[in-house]
Amino acid sequence: MKKKIDTVESRKKIGFPDKRADWNKEQAIYDEHTLKIDGHPVMEDWETGYMEKLAQIVTLQGGDILELGYGMGISAGFIQANKAVKSHYIVECHPDVVTKAIADFREPISLSKMHILSGFWQDITPKFSNESFDGIFFDTYPLTEEEIHGNHFWFFEEAHRLLRPGGVLTYYSDEATEFSANHKIKLRTSGFHEINFEVCKVNPPADCEYWQDNTIVAPIIIK
Repeated sequence: MKKKIDTVESRKKIGFPDKRADWNKEQAIYDEHTLKIDGHPVMEDWETGYMEKLAQIVTLQGGDILELGYGMGISAGFIQANKAVKSHYIVECHPDVVTKAIADFREPISLSKMHILSGFWQDITPKFSNESFDGIFFDTYPLTEEEIHGNHFWFFEEAHRLLRPGGVLTYYSDEATEFSANHKIKLRTSGFHEINFEVCKVNPPADCEYWQDNTIVAPIIIK
């Protein structure tokens, strides 16, 4: 029986950029099934069903949607397909990925149905006013060892500021069956108290370096 990959150690072994800006100097490499940057497995298409579920969650209220991280554009496609969505803003830091997003969604961008904002979320989202969005989907790649399986924690306070009352936050959870105690504390101290989730079945390949379980949590966090 093949030994299960330790996804934390696999990411540590690849290493991380010295500075966030260095990440953008590395080429983003797409193939039919994956996106890799500087040796990091940023995204793989086994996530498609999970991305569909997260897109359904973030668009529960329709309206104005903020998406952090473009990746392979899987979730963006599902969000765009929802006719209840009024506006769809995507924040993406990597220039090659921005170029791919523009190529993939040239028509909705030209019709102002999608807006691509280039930069790290830490620099972009403070420019939005309080209570600007009805749904927020966070799925950026961890760029430090500290962020492995938890980079969404740093966004919770900003998400609470940006969401309208009744708005929905969801994200790539990095947890297989339930929220950890620390996860729930992070949400509550950021102002969230309606904390729910669904458990989604997934089928990552045996050699996937960042997920090894056959389930993953889809958060449903309401302001």
